[in-house]
Amino acid sequence: MSDARLTTQQLAELHLHLEGTIGRETALILSAQNGLPEPPPYEYSDLAGFLAVYGQVSRCMVTSQDFERVIFEHGEAMASQHITYAEISFNPSLHAADGWIDGVVRGRASVAREFGIEISWLVELVRGGAAADNERALDIALTTEGVVGVGLVGDESISAAPLAGLVERARAAGLGFMPHAGQVGGPEVVREAVEVLGATRVAHGVGAEHDTEVLRLLVDRGVCLCVCPSSNERIGLKPNFRKFADLGIPLVVNTDDPAMVPTTLQRELAVAETSHGLNRGALTAAAWRHRFGRHP
Repeated sequence: MSDARLTTQQLAELHLHLEGTIGRETALILSAQNGLPEPPPYEYSDLAGFLAVYGQVSRCMVTSQDFERVIFEHGEAMASQHITYAEISFNPSLHAADGWIDGVVRGRASVAREFGIEISWLVELVRGGAAADNERALDIALTTEGVVGVGLVGDESISAAPLAGLVERARAAGLGFMPHAGQVGGPEVVREAVEVLGATRVAHGVGAEHDTEVLRLLVDRGVCLCVCPSSNERIGLKPNFRKFADLGIPLVVNTDDPAMVPTTLQRELAVAETSHGLNRGALTAAAWRHRFGRHP
């Protein structure tokens, strides 16, 4: 189906983390099944607090069946919101061994079969992560069905330039690249993502808000910012999203970690429209236009 024929009832989402879709009840069940400590409540007020919760909850997915369950449960949530395409990121450094990857493949297939929803994957590299872990993540990206890109997460005070070679290998294989940059880091992090790593799509990017030169860079290169209003607000950030839109920078609204925020894509679109003055139709269309995967 062409972009022109898509309606606002057919939504795409480009920036969310599989680990952040794990519902609290499911986290408790999986942790008990895998002999792990009970995960903490989903309570936090800053990024450090969020990451402490996120790391422990993420590790409750151990087996391929765990992954398949979490993916299927999020497929149900997507179906209820008229989401027919999603690019979901996952971080291999949070999960030991590789036996769980079969669950990623099976979960994607079951969501397509049951709900008619296409999931594509982004596999995350980590700033400052062990070289072996990042090589493993790229290998997973290059060999796993349904992967359309690589992502980048981690401490934004650490330069991502050493990962440029891995990003280029991914790009040479036809994969897209969406780094986290300018979530809590400043405009220099966004500049590096675009100028050094060649990103055409950035997760968050709001750290560029007050830097005229970096804003112009985003405009000139048509870089899409995949922003997350409620997620930002939960950690104390209140970017002026309308400023980016008025400058002509493409924006896509997303949930980021929908179970932990908590939120839904439908809610984020409503918040973007009513609280930030953004155009719902433009946001919806931009998600289809800036996807890495090709939806039928």
